[in-house]
Amino acid sequence: MADFGAQALIMAALHELFPGDGYVGEEDAETLRKDDALAKTVFELVREIGDEFAKHEAVNADEDLGVRSLPGVKSQAEMLDLLDLAGRGTPGHKGRYWVMDPVDGTATFLKGQQYAISLALVEDGKEVLSVVCYPNLSLDDGVVAETGVDTSGCGVMLSTIRGEGTEYRKLSTEYSLGPSRKLDRFPTPKSLSSLRLVDCLASKSSRLDIAEALAKQLGALPFPGIDLWSSHVRYGALMLGEGEDGKHIMIRVPVGARGDPSRAYVWDHAGSQLLYTEMGGKVTDLEGKDIDFGAGRTLAANWGLVAAPESVHGEILRLVRELIAKDSN
Repeated sequence: MADFGAQALIMAALHELFPGDGYVGEEDAETLRKDDALAKTVFELVREIGDEFAKHEAVNADEDLGVRSLPGVKSQAEMLDLLDLAGRGTPGHKGRYWVMDPVDGTATFLKGQQYAISLALVEDGKEVLSVVCYPNLSLDDGVVAETGVDTSGCGVMLSTIRGEGTEYRKLSTEYSLGPSRKLDRFPTPKSLSSLRLVDCLASKSSRLDIAEALAKQLGALPFPGIDLWSSHVRYGALMLGEGEDGKHIMIRVPVGARGDPSRAYVWDHAGSQLLYTEMGGKVTDLEGKDIDFGAGRTLAANWGLVAAPESVHGEILRLVRELIAKDSN
């Protein structure tokens, strides 16, 4: 229910402010249209949250909290239409599209662990604006971990406009934004052996054996340095806590052959990559090509991924390609 409700609220705001733009989201309304009881439950939650924001805004009318009230979703039918507007949207190489993942990491969200809410503006196939929230994330220990949960606030948020750097905020309540600080660009890692790989041991779509072989070759053990389920939270680990020092890298070598249908969805990557590159990171596919966010709902124009600080990206890409070639012989 959280996925549907969050996407409906995001879409209500976007459609009111930017009615002429395109929208791409993970969820459509097909499941809800087949289950009226579930649809009613989701709509009641959406309406309750909208009412809570309106009441809070009225009580605190004299305060500038840095947020505006959520536009209301007037009916269940409107909610379903808003979900379909994004859930059936397809990005292209021309025009503006808002790409969203309302709850990235549903499995860990249900456990009370890490998840993310992401929103990116893509224009002519390129990211231009990004906001990603990590509502459960605490950095008190300096590490992004599933169990590092914020019990006193509402996590953290990263945001950027292309060319302006990445900003960090703590979220102390549901209704206010804390002060921001600009994150520094990554320093050059002292050595390749100082790097740590961020990965997901539960992944069925990525070649963990090649990632582990890379870690051994670099001396970057143990593998993985950080194990996280959510794609956007993994990107977060490249930038936050120990990741601010440029120590963390990520690779994805798809299971299957080149040319197989892509299992990488645009909403699992759009936004986080812009945040990362604004800090001096570089992201390409395994052929060294930029990621194409205008090729449809999947990253169909790309194969695999390497994310690393610019200063070492070329070397990491070379090593990964050598491991793939060795594996295929």
